[in-house]
Amino acid sequence: MSIGSVIVLLVALGVVALDIAVASPWTGLPVVLGMAIVTFAAFEQVRQMLAARRKEAGLRGVLWFEVSLIVALLGFLVARVLVLARMFGGETGEQVVAAAETYDLVFTALAAVAGGLVVAPERTGRVLLNMTQRPAMMLIGSFAAMILLGSLLLTLPPSLTEVARVSYVDSLFTMASAVCVTGLTVNDVPTTYTAFGQGVILAGIQLGGIGIMTVAALALAFGNNTSLQSQLRYAAMLDARTLADLRRIVVGIFAGTFVVEAIGALALWLLLAGDPRLGEQSALWMAIFHAVSAFCNAGFSLFPGNLTPFAGDFGVQAVIMTLIVLGGLGFPVMMELVRHAWRRVVRVVKPAAPVPARLSLTTRVVLSTSLALIVAGALAIFALEFSSALAPAAEHGVGRRALAAVFASVNTRTAGFNTVDLAAMRDATLLLTCVLMFIGGSPASTAGGIKTTTFAAVVAALRAELRGREPELAGRALVPEVLRKAIAVLVMMIGVALVITLLLTLTEDQPFLRLAFEAVSALATVGLSTGITGSLTVAGKLIVSAAMFLGRVGPFTIALAVGEAPSTHQRYRLAREDLPVG
Repeated sequence: MSIGSVIVLLVALGVVALDIAVASPWTGLPVVLGMAIVTFAAFEQVRQMLAARRKEAGLRGVLWFEVSLIVALLGFLVARVLVLARMFGGETGEQVVAAAETYDLVFTALAAVAGGLVVAPERTGRVLLNMTQRPAMMLIGSFAAMILLGSLLLTLPPSLTEVARVSYVDSLFTMASAVCVTGLTVNDVPTTYTAFGQGVILAGIQLGGIGIMTVAALALAFGNNTSLQSQLRYAAMLDARTLADLRRIVVGIFAGTFVVEAIGALALWLLLAGDPRLGEQSALWMAIFHAVSAFCNAGFSLFPGNLTPFAGDFGVQAVIMTLIVLGGLGFPVMMELVRHAWRRVVRVVKPAAPVPARLSLTTRVVLSTSLALIVAGALAIFALEFSSALAPAAEHGVGRRALAAVFASVNTRTAGFNTVDLAAMRDATLLLTCVLMFIGGSPASTAGGIKTTTFAAVVAALRAELRGREPELAGRALVPEVLRKAIAVLVMMIGVALVITLLLTLTEDQPFLRLAFEAVSALATVGLSTGITGSLTVAGKLIVSAAMFLGRVGPFTIALAVGEAPSTHQRYRLAREDLPVG
């Protein structure tokens, strides 16, 4: 270990300890000096590594990481200097002190990584290279990096209004909710965050909804310096058989997302233009934000009380519901429906054209299950809450109660918008909503939950067991592997939900059903709440943040891990024996 590495590690540990212990402008001076030393040492070491690496083609893939590390260290150094200048200027408010401590904490973490590069450059480089070639690791890392980066941006003074009092845990919670497209918030978004902060949240929603891995796949699809094995792994992740299919699918996802969001934003802009309920907010910005939030099934809103001011507005609710449903269907289903509709149009224009092929089993199951869940949920909510939570909607007419029930049912597809007060709902309705949220949307969509296809497969297996027949869906028999995966996902998600609920009961003083509702909403990345999110303790916020993260990356990670696992052919079969069940 060189003297330079010792300096990097010691200064990295001392930066935070000094400033958190005594927060003042004078302690900030040695902190900034220490940051400069660390940045210079890391830059010099990386420069030497890059110079020596020119002969090693195998490690060129992590060049982006070292460059990003240096840029991040330099950025936090500049930000710390600006904060120090404000502190010497007499501004030592809570926001300034909190920002300084946050910058120091993150800088220390980055400096520790730089220290790893200094102490063991080859080992660290190869670990990073292996991570880039494993989609499962990249998935976890990309979501975590986006959450951490966004939470830091939300702590910046330009992101917060003058009256905002936000801790770093609150910023972390908000960004985790945005990237995981959940919609739970501990602070009122329009009054807490400025236009810049709202833009950071919107960027997190968009990247989290469209899939950070899709962005990575896009770079791989059109890149020339990535191994063929890595490209094939990402192609399998997006259900692409060839690299040509990977490019086509990725481009289709991006084009379809932005086209749908643009149409939705235009419709909302036309409906909101000149609306007095907007106040001083721009109609165009509100339309764009809510269109992206709805399609990505995030549930974030810039209106006080979410969408309760539009409880009687059919147009706004219709656009929001359409975007939610489209986002929850999944990109493969949407692309297949577009192709099928186009072929039918061609068939009408040219009768001699080939007859459009029948929709795939996945598409038929997704459409039928989604429709059944929405209709059943709406009818149940309408019946249970007719004289309770839906009563305020009667001010706009009896038909508005039915509209509010349909809107509430659609949002259990993991959107998180609401036009009625969920705290006023009966316990039976809350329990039913938990079930609908737990099911969630469809595979390869912006929604969470166990997915509609998993639910349909489990129901098919149950029906077949009761009838003594082979499991089937839409006239097709299901292979045993599908049923095993469906049951595994169901049991796993139930277990995680129970653990999250148990932890919340230990940290929070709230009714059990409301805590269970919060746990399921977070794990299924829905965003609906009975109003207890803002009163969560620090431990509760961290638990819910972890639940949102697990709900977003957990199923994907398992699927990718299974896809990456080497196939082992069992050359023997174990003896079979019956086991009494039930």
